[in-house]
This record gives sequence, structure tokens and C-alpha cells, in this order.
Amino acid sequence: MESCRDLPYYTVCDSPPEIENASSTKGKRGANFSVEEDQLLVSAWLNTSVDPVSSNEQTQATFRQKVWEYFTQYNKSGNTRTITSLLSRWGLISERTNKFAGCMAKVNALHKSGITEQDQIITAKALFLEIHKKPFLLEHCWLMLKDQPKFATLNGRSRASVPPTPESTSIGEGGEGDCGSGLGDGCNLERPIGKKAEKANRRNKATGKDVREYLIKKMKFIEDATRLEEEKMVIEREKLTIEKERSEEKLKIEKEKVMIEKKKFEMQYMLEEERIMMKDTRGLTGAQKAFYEQLQEEIMAKRSSRN
Repeated sequence: MESCRDLPYYTVCDSPPEIENASSTKGKRGANFSVEEDQLLVSAWLNTSVDPVSSNEQTQATFRQKVWEYFTQYNKSGNTRTITSLLSRWGLISERTNKFAGCMAKVNALHKSGITEQDQIITAKALFLEIHKKPFLLEHCWLMLKDQPKFATLNGRSRASVPPTPESTSIGEGGEGDCGSGLGDGCNLERPIGKKAEKANRRNKATGKDVREYLIKKMKFIEDATRLEEEKMVIEREKLTIEKERSEEKLKIEKEKVMIEKKKFEMQYMLEEERIMMKDTRGLTGAQKAFYEQLQEEIMAKRSSRN
């Protein structure tokens, strides 16, 4: 009997329900996956691969079919996704999430005290950008996968980054049920790594010290920059306080000057009134005498009203 290994890579065996043929959409590109679709795809993978009853008893094609059915059942985006498109998207999510898990492991290995989890994520994103020359935009997927054994970091290395070997991809006897790649990564994870992975590990260990030193220097640079910014803010606050005190002092002086000018005016006014009241009108003409007498009456009336 022909096994799933002998069939095309994305073919669904075991007589699955009819789905959209991947070849019928060849050359066409669907809409970009939204955050909600990414989360639904991760949920589909988790609900299918972590199932203790059937996860290790199903072929790769059956596994992919179940993931597609789960995704299609709960997908409310309005976009039609084929098994091929789900495989492609999952491959991207798995690859970049694994790489980010490695960056997080390097950050955690520093054992930096006083740093929050969000600070660790920010530092890991900076390291991801430094190493891979592109930003990590799948934090919403990593948050769902980070506690899964497959994606959990161990000694600075993500288990999911270990490439599958012929011994690690078979389930049961006869080689049926290859689930070592794509959406079928529901196999046992405690398996020996291959030669390429072992060489990569040796290279990582050789460069691990440099990476740690780089991260330590980067964290020190961030701390120094933060401290300088805080000192700058303190100086600015002190300058504002001094300017405020100067403004208040200047305003106080201006008020005192106004009060002095007012008192001087009042004194001059009183002296003028006194001069008018003491004016000898005997030698004046009739009009001049009437003028001073009217002023004197107004002065007396004004003083009477004050009393």
C-alpha cells in the first residue's frame, strides 16, 4: 500500500473531505494574514498537536487536514485559506518565533537584575533586528507559543530549532505519519539532534561570550543614556524653578514700584489740594476768585464723602 511519504508533500491522504486544490490557486496571492488569523492558526496547531489522544497517532497529512478544518471552522476574516497557504504561514511563524526564542534565551542568560519582562522583550527584539536585519513582528504568536515545550528555550537554544532527523520524524512502524516538518510538528521532542545542528551549537557556544558581552554593553549604554536623560530633566526642572523665582521677584518689584508711584501721586494730589484750600483769593479777579472757591467746595465735598 502506498504510504503518505510516497505522495506529494501537501497531499491529504486517508480520504479527507474535499478542499480547495492548491494547484487551482497557483500564481495567485491571497490577502496578508491578519493578527487574528495568525492567532487562530496557532490555536489550531496547539489544539491539534497537543491533543494527548491523537497527536502522535496521526499521519502528517491527517494532522494538516485537522488544522485546516479547525482554522476554517473558526475563521471569521472572510479570507479563504488553503492547506498550502496555512503551511506557508505556519512555516514563517515557526521559523521566526524560534529565532526570537533564541534571542530571548540570550537575554535571559545575562541574569540582569531589576529588568522587567517587557524590557527583556524589547532587548530581544533589538537583538533579533541586529542579527537577522529585520524586525520581529510576530510577538502575538510568540506569546501563545512561548510556554509550549516545543518552543520553550533550553540553555539558550530553542528546542523547535533542532532540525528533524529520519529517526525523529517517524511515528509508529513502517514510516507512516511523517510529522517532522510543516504543520505536523506534533512529535516527541526529546530526540538527538543532527550533525548540522551540533555544528551550529558549537558555533553558538564559541560566539556566545561575544553575544553576552554585546548585550551587557548595550544594556549599560541604555542605562547610561537613561541616567543622562534623567539628569537633564533634573537640570531643566531646576532651571524652570529659578526662572519662576526670578519672575515672581520681578513681579514683586514691579508691584512695589507701582505702590510707590501711587503714593507719590496721592501725596502730590494732597499737596495740590492743600495749596488750593490755602489760596488767598483777596487779590484775585472775580472770575479767578469764583474758580478757586468752586475747587475748594469740590475738595471739601470729596473729603466729606470719604468720611
